[in-house]
Amino acid sequence: MKNLIAIFSIGIIIVSCTKTEVKNITVKNNSDTLVTKKTFVIDSVKVEDSLVINKNLTTSFNKQLLVFPSIENKLILDSIYKEALVETKSYDKNSLQADLTKQMQKSFAKTREDSKEWSPEFKQTWDDTSAMKVISHKDNILTLLYSGSGYTGGAHGYYFGSYKVFDLNKNMVINQNDIIKDPKDLAWDKILKNHFDEPEQKEMLLEDKISPNNNFYFDDKKITFVYNQYEITAYAAGVVYITINFSEIKNMLKPEFLTQYKIK
Repeated sequence: MKNLIAIFSIGIIIVSCTKTEVKNITVKNNSDTLVTKKTFVIDSVKVEDSLVINKNLTTSFNKQLLVFPSIENKLILDSIYKEALVETKSYDKNSLQADLTKQMQKSFAKTREDSKEWSPEFKQTWDDTSAMKVISHKDNILTLLYSGSGYTGGAHGYYFGSYKVFDLNKNMVINQNDIIKDPKDLAWDKILKNHFDEPEQKEMLLEDKISPNNNFYFDDKKITFVYNQYEITAYAAGVVYITINFSEIKNMLKPEFLTQYKIK
């Protein structure tokens, strides 16, 4: 009986119960004709639980996914959920919740297996956490943040933040090659180094030269490139944000990008 208590804990699985109703809005166009438009609906699911592995080790799982009943394009949905390591090919609320439950079971099984090789000598909780967030949705340009953190023993845990920008009109992911004429242009090194949101992070650079990456978000005036731990700086620097006004780099951007997305 003691072994059973040592292995299993009583956990709670939490699933959001937010309604996912598509509301219709009736508006007038320039000719006074009534037009019905659908609102952009966002829902979410979440799974949270914990498991006692042994007297010193507990593992916890806490993950959330957004649900987009308004998005029908399969390629966009595949791209949205690939970043979140979702394996199901059906993206309704029930399927995503089931996928999260499977992820949790795999996470617990891995921790149980890893603990056979090494287990802490004092009480620890190893955790696996992630979430999705809408950063912006304007003119059918959807920007999402995928964030996560975890700890599996050792000196410290980890944290990451990954951004993806989707053009829902063109059903495509916007990447650096859609924006920048030449991402390998050596001039980018100086530009990026001069625009750290937190200049003191430059003191912990691991790379002699840095270039634009595909982890970014933008509006009509500026773009922000994001570099995770160890990507260009030491762990202690944390996540690096580099924000540049488009007005400073227009000559390095593709004209079609400036026109298409009304860049100022």
